[in-house]
Amino acid sequence: MPSAEHHFGEAGLCGTAAVISPVGKVVDHGREICFASGMERMGPVLQRLYDLLTGMQLGTIPAPEGWIRRIL
Repeated sequence: MPSAEHHFGEAGLCGTAAVISPVGKVVDHGREICFASGMERMGPVLQRLYDLLTGMQLGTIPAPEGWIRRIL
């Protein structure tokens, strides 16, 4: 089976409390899968996703209808 390095150039995590964080390494039962783009900074794909999401959160980029809810 081909390794993940041949299929993914970047990896990231996201959740409700954080925006998007790059992943530099995944360890699977002692086997390390490294993503060079996540070791120092975001790669171009994650950076674009981060910029889009934070732009929508800050209101500088229009969000799709119903994505943003103002809580008073």
